[in-house]
Amino acid sequence: MIKEQKILLADDHEMVRNGLTLMLNHQKSFIPNITEAVNGLEVFEHLKTMDFDVILLDISMPLMDGIAVLKKLKNIENKTPVLVLTMHNEESIIKQALDAGATGYILKNSGLEELVKAINTVIKNERYYSNEIAQILFKTKKDSEDIKSNSVLGNVLTKREIQILTFLVREYSSQKIADELFISKRTIEGHRKNIMNKLSIKTTVGLVVFAIKNGYY
Repeated sequence: MIKEQKILLADDHEMVRNGLTLMLNHQKSFIPNITEAVNGLEVFEHLKTMDFDVILLDISMPLMDGIAVLKKLKNIENKTPVLVLTMHNEESIIKQALDAGATGYILKNSGLEELVKAINTVIKNERYYSNEIAQILFKTKKDSEDIKSNSVLGNVLTKREIQILTFLVREYSSQKIADELFISKRTIEGHRKNIMNKLSIKTTVGLVVFAIKNGYY
């Protein structure tokens, strides 16, 4: 049975809200029950009277912007997962949102499939960053091959697994990694499986998120 998901959609542009509502009504992963907020203050008015499974939050809004909303949610210890859905791809804004408590972050140019995947992920209180966002953060940091031997990863993964993880973060395919390291694709896939098992992570995107969150990039 398809489950209903109560979604608080906070965006000051009516066309965006209408478009997102139309998109979500055309997917079959869950039944969307959408409540709209046109500014940050309305988010908290709705939270007074209803519990939500997820908040879809824009950054640029009048009266109270998305970053301020996230900080207030954190201060009042509201546990509703927040998926930032915005056009802002600046590193500084992404980091502010994540530091303020955003559970996920994707851009408005994401397709329906990714939006649904992101919603389903953050509803489970798991972090979700689109590949584009993950790469924006990744490219601003030093190469992950500089990871110190006493890091958490160094205590969990072998040197070869760390090496492969750095390629995975760069979105290399198994075949491309195999070509770079002069080993078989099957061996790479075995290492990938071991890395995911050791870190209790199920997807490559999850590995990227883990690497960024913990400074391994």
